[in-house]
Amino acid sequence: MSALDLAQISDCLRRIRDQQCRRRVNIQDLPSPVLGHILSFCDPASRYNAAQASTCFSTALAEIEISNPASDINDNMLSLDGLPSDVLLTLFKYLDRSSLGSVAQVCSRFRDISYSDCLWIEASRKALASNQLDPASLSMSQKIFSARDKVRLGKAWIQGHTFESLVVVQNTKFMPRLQLEAKRLWVAWGNRIWCHPRLPDGGIAKTTSRLLRGHADDSSKFVVSDGMVVSGGQDRSLCAWNADSGEFLFARRYCHGGEISAVDVTARGAVLITGSRDKNVLVWNIREDPDRDALLPVPVHRTCVEDRVWSVAANDMGLLAVGTAGTKGVPPLRLYDLASGTNVLDMGTELKNGAGMLDMAWLSSSTFLACGYDTFTRLWDTRCRTYVRSWEEPFDESVYCLATDKVNCLVTGTARHGRVRIWDMRSSGFLYMKHASPARRGQSSPVYSMAMDAANLYVALDQSLNHFGFSGQDPKRQRTQRRIRRY
Repeated sequence: MSALDLAQISDCLRRIRDQQCRRRVNIQDLPSPVLGHILSFCDPASRYNAAQASTCFSTALAEIEISNPASDINDNMLSLDGLPSDVLLTLFKYLDRSSLGSVAQVCSRFRDISYSDCLWIEASRKALASNQLDPASLSMSQKIFSARDKVRLGKAWIQGHTFESLVVVQNTKFMPRLQLEAKRLWVAWGNRIWCHPRLPDGGIAKTTSRLLRGHADDSSKFVVSDGMVVSGGQDRSLCAWNADSGEFLFARRYCHGGEISAVDVTARGAVLITGSRDKNVLVWNIREDPDRDALLPVPVHRTCVEDRVWSVAANDMGLLAVGTAGTKGVPPLRLYDLASGTNVLDMGTELKNGAGMLDMAWLSSSTFLACGYDTFTRLWDTRCRTYVRSWEEPFDESVYCLATDKVNCLVTGTARHGRVRIWDMRSSGFLYMKHASPARRGQSSPVYSMAMDAANLYVALDQSLNHFGFSGQDPKRQRTQRRIRRY
């Protein structure tokens, strides 16, 4: 306590003693600093009323406003905005998504903190289709999304909030195939393979950057992997091109006795697998030809699977899955050792006759998805020697193709009406279905091929290529805005 405070207290006590000798003491007899301290505990309305009631109160209030500015009166009071960022992060972890959105609208500091990845990381790992946990799926995405954007995209995938656009229309009916990269979409129309650059909003440019020729008949299946485009066609030939330059690498004519219906690439582009209607699977090694300074596919071994081959897929552990037509008692799924060609496991023997597997995709070293003619898409596990989960097409239609993020999202394409169905693999029922727009109104087309990344889905029908965007941006509107800005 300072000497000035002691002097003020002594003066106050002296004045009280003097007043007690003459009359009764009231609050107006107190010194202005004491009155100001008492009035500082009152609300603004009470202060205003006191200032109107007596001049001594107004004088005391004026003194405390001069000595203590309004911004400093509550300096000792702790507010939420005054907490450190790490403390706010801990508090915000207990809020749900809607509450985080409300907090983000309070101020820019709260917005930046509420958008931090640490608050959304757990939900982003469970997001449907947009989690980007699988490296192969991540390599197809145009960018790496923040955790909050992954949650937003996952909600759009669950609720079906999408913009559809018709990218390409053909006059002739084909059975097109799709392959997706981060910056390009490859489409096989007939005996040619077209490369469309991808736009920043996920749309597809109508112009093409490359056109690959080499087949005399339609391309049945092709794969883009490790810088190569490898294609098998109905002309029984195997062709390959450089994916970056479009340079023709090699062609092997009449390597099968029938149409090459399945192709895959493994071992970082060093091994090719082809399957055909002639009931054989061929494994090729890619070697350099020193005489011509070119690549040369050399057959390593041929395996007869005893039925027509519809699909092949190899995993990183050297296991090859072959999907057959499943007729005449032949299992629809046969697994082989890639190095020796020996049969190691037959699966699906309990399925009905003709349950051929048209498409398949490995999820891990021991599990893979397969779909086909019997209207089911199944998750097969080599450790259990059977399927562990199945999803049935409700309208009793064959499932021609599938696409997956290899975590929790499954997209299936059916045999009629361009129907695409979205599934959450954590549940048994489908979320919703979409109908891809045909080239002409009233036409019905199978879904021949699909490709997806975290924010986009591409669907190929017999005469059209469709794009479904889940990012919330309409590609048509984006192109219009760019056209307006250009002028």
